[in-house]
Amino acid sequence: MKRISLRAIKNKRWLLDRSVKIFRIEEAKEFIERLGFVSAFSNGHLPTLAKAIYTDDLPSKFEADQRMWDFVHVLIIKKWVYYGRMLGPNNTIISMKLLPSFIHLYPIPDYRVLYEQRALSEMAKSVMDMLNEHGPLMTHQIRDQLDISSRPTKRILRQALLELQRRLLICCAGKIARCKCRWRFGVWASVDKWVPQAIKTKAKLLSEAEAKRRIIEKYIYTTARTTPKAIARFFNLPLREVREVVSSMIDKELVSSYNHQGEEYLFKGNL
Repeated sequence: MKRISLRAIKNKRWLLDRSVKIFRIEEAKEFIERLGFVSAFSNGHLPTLAKAIYTDDLPSKFEADQRMWDFVHVLIIKKWVYYGRMLGPNNTIISMKLLPSFIHLYPIPDYRVLYEQRALSEMAKSVMDMLNEHGPLMTHQIRDQLDISSRPTKRILRQALLELQRRLLICCAGKIARCKCRWRFGVWASVDKWVPQAIKTKAKLLSEAEAKRRIIEKYIYTTARTTPKAIARFFNLPLREVREVVSSMIDKELVSSYNHQGEEYLFKGNL
Protein backbone atom coordinates (compact mmCIF):
# COMPACT_ATOMS: atom_id res chain seq x y z
CA MET A 1 0.00 0.00 0.00
CA LYS A 2 1.35 3.39 -0.99
CA ARG A 3 2.42 5.56 1.92
CA ILE A 4 1.06 9.11 1.88
CA SER A 5 3.31 11.91 3.07
CA LEU A 6 2.53 13.84 6.24
CA ARG A 7 2.42 17.06 4.22
CA ALA A 8 -0.20 15.59 1.86
CA ILE A 9 -2.36 14.59 4.82
CA LYS A 10 -2.15 18.06 6.35
CA ASN A 11 -2.92 19.70 3.01
CA LYS A 12 -6.10 17.63 2.79
CA ARG A 13 -7.24 17.73 6.41
CA TRP A 14 -6.33 21.36 7.02
CA LEU A 15 -7.72 22.59 3.65
CA LEU A 16 -4.41 24.10 2.57
CA ASP A 17 -4.82 23.40 -1.17
CA ARG A 18 -6.44 26.19 -3.19
CA SER A 19 -9.06 23.82 -4.61
CA VAL A 20 -10.62 22.94 -1.22
CA LYS A 21 -10.97 26.30 0.55
CA ILE A 22 -13.88 27.43 2.71
CA PHE A 23 -16.36 29.83 1.09
CA ARG A 24 -19.43 29.60 3.34
CA ILE A 25 -20.02 29.69 7.10
CA GLU A 26 -21.53 26.20 6.98
CA GLU A 27 -18.29 24.92 5.49
CA ALA A 28 -16.35 26.55 8.32
CA LYS A 29 -18.62 24.81 10.83
CA GLU A 30 -18.05 21.44 9.15
CA PHE A 31 -14.28 22.04 9.08
CA ILE A 32 -14.19 22.72 12.83
CA GLU A 33 -16.53 19.84 13.67
CA ARG A 34 -14.40 17.42 11.66
CA LEU A 35 -11.18 18.50 13.36
CA GLY A 36 -12.64 19.21 16.80
CA PHE A 37 -10.50 22.24 17.48
CA VAL A 38 -8.43 24.60 15.38
CA SER A 39 -6.44 27.77 15.90
CA ALA A 40 -7.61 31.11 14.56
CA PHE A 41 -4.11 31.82 13.28
CA SER A 42 -1.06 29.57 13.15
CA ASN A 43 0.25 28.25 16.46
CA GLY A 44 2.70 25.74 15.03
CA HIS A 45 0.88 22.45 15.42
CA LEU A 46 -2.90 22.96 15.03
CA PRO A 47 -4.69 23.67 11.73
CA THR A 48 -5.85 27.26 11.33
CA LEU A 49 -9.15 28.68 10.21
CA ALA A 50 -7.38 31.64 8.59
CA LYS A 51 -5.49 29.38 6.16
CA ALA A 52 -8.57 27.29 5.35
CA ILE A 53 -10.76 30.22 4.26
CA TYR A 54 -10.64 31.43 0.65
CA THR A 55 -9.10 34.90 0.49
CA ASP A 56 -7.48 35.08 -2.97
CA ASP A 57 -10.05 37.69 -4.03
CA LEU A 58 -8.99 40.13 -1.30
CA PRO A 59 -6.41 42.91 -1.81
CA SER A 60 -4.50 42.63 1.47
CA LYS A 61 -3.72 40.47 4.49
CA PHE A 62 -5.74 42.88 6.63
CA GLU A 63 -8.86 42.20 4.56
CA ALA A 64 -8.16 38.47 4.74
CA ASP A 65 -7.88 38.64 8.53
CA GLN A 66 -11.17 40.52 8.76
CA ARG A 67 -12.94 37.88 6.67
CA MET A 68 -11.70 35.27 9.09
CA TRP A 69 -12.97 37.30 12.07
CA ASP A 70 -16.32 37.75 10.33
CA PHE A 71 -16.56 33.96 10.09
CA VAL A 72 -15.58 33.59 13.75
CA HIS A 73 -18.22 36.12 14.80
CA VAL A 74 -21.03 34.25 13.04
CA LEU A 75 -19.82 30.87 14.32
CA ILE A 76 -19.85 32.19 17.89
CA ILE A 77 -23.17 34.03 17.59
CA LYS A 78 -24.83 30.86 16.29
CA LYS A 79 -23.10 28.96 19.10
CA TRP A 80 -21.56 26.53 16.65
CA VAL A 81 -18.14 26.92 18.31
CA TYR A 82 -16.48 27.93 21.58
CA TYR A 83 -13.65 30.45 21.32
CA GLY A 84 -11.08 31.34 23.95
CA ARG A 85 -7.54 30.87 25.23
CA MET A 86 -8.10 27.77 27.34
CA LEU A 87 -5.44 25.53 25.81
CA GLY A 88 -1.86 26.28 24.89
CA PRO A 89 -0.47 29.76 24.18
CA ASN A 90 -3.04 30.71 21.53
CA ASN A 91 -6.79 31.15 21.21
CA THR A 92 -8.55 27.93 20.26
CA ILE A 93 -11.79 27.40 18.36
CA ILE A 94 -13.56 24.30 19.68
CA SER A 95 -16.47 22.48 18.08
CA MET A 96 -19.61 22.40 20.22
CA LYS A 97 -19.72 18.65 19.59
CA LEU A 98 -16.39 18.26 21.37
CA LEU A 99 -17.01 20.90 24.02
CA PRO A 100 -18.79 18.52 26.48
CA SER A 101 -15.56 16.51 26.76
CA PHE A 102 -13.63 19.69 27.60
CA ILE A 103 -16.24 20.86 30.09
CA HIS A 104 -16.08 17.45 31.79
CA LEU A 105 -12.28 17.46 32.08
CA TYR A 106 -12.04 21.17 32.85
CA PRO A 107 -15.22 21.97 34.84
CA ILE A 108 -16.44 25.56 34.96
CA PRO A 109 -15.43 26.70 38.46
CA ASP A 110 -17.20 29.03 40.86
CA TYR A 111 -15.14 32.20 40.64
CA ARG A 112 -16.22 33.29 44.12
CA VAL A 113 -14.76 30.12 45.62
CA LEU A 114 -11.51 30.64 43.69
CA TYR A 115 -11.32 34.20 44.97
CA GLU A 116 -11.89 33.07 48.56
CA GLN A 117 -9.09 30.54 48.08
CA ARG A 118 -6.87 33.37 46.78
CA ALA A 119 -6.63 31.56 43.44
CA LEU A 120 -8.15 34.47 41.51
CA SER A 121 -6.91 38.04 41.31
CA GLU A 122 -8.85 41.06 42.53
CA MET A 123 -9.17 42.42 38.99
CA ALA A 124 -10.40 39.07 37.67
CA LYS A 125 -13.11 38.94 40.34
CA SER A 126 -14.21 42.49 39.49
CA VAL A 127 -14.52 41.53 35.82
CA MET A 128 -16.57 38.43 36.69
CA ASP A 129 -18.88 40.44 38.96
CA MET A 130 -19.48 42.87 36.12
CA LEU A 131 -20.04 40.23 33.43
CA ASN A 132 -22.47 38.33 35.61
CA GLU A 133 -24.48 41.48 36.18
CA HIS A 134 -24.09 43.39 32.90
CA GLY A 135 -22.43 41.07 30.35
CA PRO A 136 -21.59 40.32 27.65
CA LEU A 137 -19.26 43.32 27.37
CA MET A 138 -16.43 44.55 25.18
CA THR A 139 -13.05 45.27 26.73
CA HIS A 140 -13.51 49.06 26.46
CA GLN A 141 -16.87 48.78 28.23
CA ILE A 142 -15.23 46.86 31.07
CA ARG A 143 -12.51 49.53 31.27
CA ASP A 144 -15.07 52.32 31.36
CA GLN A 145 -17.20 50.74 34.07
CA LEU A 146 -14.17 49.90 36.21
CA ASP A 147 -12.73 53.39 35.59
CA ILE A 148 -9.51 51.97 34.15
CA SER A 149 -7.44 54.52 32.26
CA SER A 150 -3.76 54.25 33.19
CA ARG A 151 -1.35 51.94 31.38
CA PRO A 152 -0.55 49.87 34.49
CA THR A 153 -4.22 49.15 35.22
CA LYS A 154 -4.91 48.41 31.53
CA ARG A 155 -2.09 45.87 31.66
CA ILE A 156 -3.56 44.32 34.82
CA LEU A 157 -6.92 44.06 33.07
CA ARG A 158 -5.37 42.29 30.07
CA GLN A 159 -3.73 39.82 32.43
CA ALA A 160 -7.04 39.29 34.22
CA LEU A 161 -8.86 38.57 30.95
CA LEU A 162 -6.23 35.98 30.07
CA GLU A 163 -6.42 34.52 33.58
CA LEU A 164 -10.20 34.18 33.33
CA GLN A 165 -10.02 32.47 29.93
CA ARG A 166 -7.50 29.93 31.17
CA ARG A 167 -9.73 29.27 34.20
CA LEU A 168 -12.65 28.60 31.83
CA LEU A 169 -14.55 31.48 33.39
CA ILE A 170 -14.95 33.77 30.36
CA CYS A 171 -15.08 33.21 26.62
CA CYS A 172 -15.47 35.32 23.50
CA ALA A 173 -19.14 35.89 22.67
CA GLY A 174 -18.51 37.59 19.32
CA LYS A 175 -16.12 39.71 17.24
CA ILE A 176 -17.50 43.05 16.15
CA ALA A 177 -16.21 46.30 14.68
CA ARG A 178 -16.23 49.26 17.05
CA CYS A 179 -17.42 52.61 15.69
CA LYS A 180 -15.49 53.51 12.54
CA CYS A 181 -12.61 51.12 13.24
CA ARG A 182 -12.45 48.26 10.77
CA TRP A 183 -10.69 45.93 13.23
CA ARG A 184 -12.89 43.36 15.01
CA PHE A 185 -12.94 43.50 18.82
CA GLY A 186 -13.96 40.72 21.17
CA VAL A 187 -17.07 40.63 23.33
CA TRP A 188 -16.58 38.81 26.65
CA ALA A 189 -19.16 36.63 28.38
CA SER A 190 -19.31 34.40 31.43
CA VAL A 191 -18.75 30.81 30.29
CA ASP A 192 -21.35 29.54 32.73
CA LYS A 193 -23.98 31.82 31.18
CA TRP A 194 -22.84 31.49 27.56
CA VAL A 195 -22.50 27.71 27.23
CA PRO A 196 -25.89 26.11 26.43
CA GLN A 197 -27.40 23.97 29.19
CA ALA A 198 -27.54 21.00 26.82
CA ILE A 199 -23.73 21.07 26.55
CA LYS A 200 -23.36 21.14 30.34
CA THR A 201 -25.75 18.19 30.67
CA LYS A 202 -23.83 16.15 28.11
CA ALA A 203 -20.59 16.96 29.96
CA LYS A 204 -22.02 15.60 33.22
CA LEU A 205 -23.14 12.36 31.56
CA LEU A 206 -19.65 11.59 30.23
CA SER A 207 -17.19 9.46 32.14
CA GLU A 208 -13.69 10.82 32.65
CA ALA A 209 -12.24 7.98 30.57
CA GLU A 210 -14.59 8.69 27.65
CA ALA A 211 -13.95 12.45 27.79
CA LYS A 212 -10.18 11.91 27.70
CA ARG A 213 -10.46 9.39 24.87
CA ARG A 214 -12.54 11.75 22.74
CA ILE A 215 -10.25 14.76 23.00
CA ILE A 216 -7.05 12.74 22.65
CA GLU A 217 -8.32 10.77 19.66
CA LYS A 218 -9.48 13.97 17.97
CA TYR A 219 -6.15 15.68 18.70
CA ILE A 220 -4.25 12.79 17.14
CA TYR A 221 -6.39 13.02 13.99
CA THR A 222 -6.26 16.81 13.83
CA THR A 223 -2.50 17.16 14.20
CA ALA A 224 -1.94 14.32 11.67
CA ARG A 225 0.95 13.04 13.80
CA THR A 226 1.86 13.62 17.42
CA THR A 227 3.40 12.05 20.53
CA PRO A 228 2.12 11.22 24.03
CA LYS A 229 4.39 13.93 25.42
CA ALA A 230 2.90 16.56 23.10
CA ILE A 231 -0.63 15.50 24.06
CA ALA A 232 0.15 15.68 27.79
CA ARG A 233 1.72 19.13 27.35
CA PHE A 234 -1.16 20.52 25.26
CA PHE A 235 -3.94 19.33 27.56
CA ASN A 236 -1.94 19.72 30.78
CA LEU A 237 -2.52 16.06 31.64
CA PRO A 238 -0.16 13.66 33.44
CA LEU A 239 1.92 11.74 30.88
CA ARG A 240 1.08 8.47 32.62
CA GLU A 241 -2.65 9.04 32.09
CA VAL A 242 -2.12 9.95 28.44
CA ARG A 243 -0.09 6.77 27.85
CA GLU A 244 -2.87 4.68 29.42
CA VAL A 245 -5.52 6.22 27.15
CA VAL A 246 -3.32 5.91 24.07
CA SER A 247 -2.46 2.28 24.84
CA SER A 248 -6.15 1.42 25.11
CA MET A 249 -6.92 3.15 21.81
CA ILE A 250 -4.09 1.31 20.06
CA ASP A 251 -5.40 -2.01 21.39
CA LYS A 252 -8.85 -1.15 20.00
CA GLU A 253 -7.27 -0.01 16.69
CA LEU A 254 -8.71 3.48 17.05
CA VAL A 255 -5.26 4.99 16.45
CA SER A 256 -1.91 3.65 15.25
CA SER A 257 1.66 4.16 16.38
CA TYR A 258 5.24 3.63 15.31
CA ASN A 259 8.60 4.12 16.98
CA HIS A 260 11.32 6.29 15.50
CA GLN A 261 14.65 6.87 17.25
CA GLY A 262 13.13 5.99 20.60
CA GLU A 263 10.10 8.29 20.25
CA GLU A 264 6.55 6.95 19.92
CA TYR A 265 4.52 8.68 17.20
CA LEU A 266 0.74 8.45 16.98
CA PHE A 267 -1.52 8.93 13.99
CA LYS A 268 -5.08 8.26 12.88
CA GLY A 269 -5.59 7.50 9.22
CA ASN A 270 -3.23 6.58 6.43
CA LEU A 271 0.31 7.91 6.71
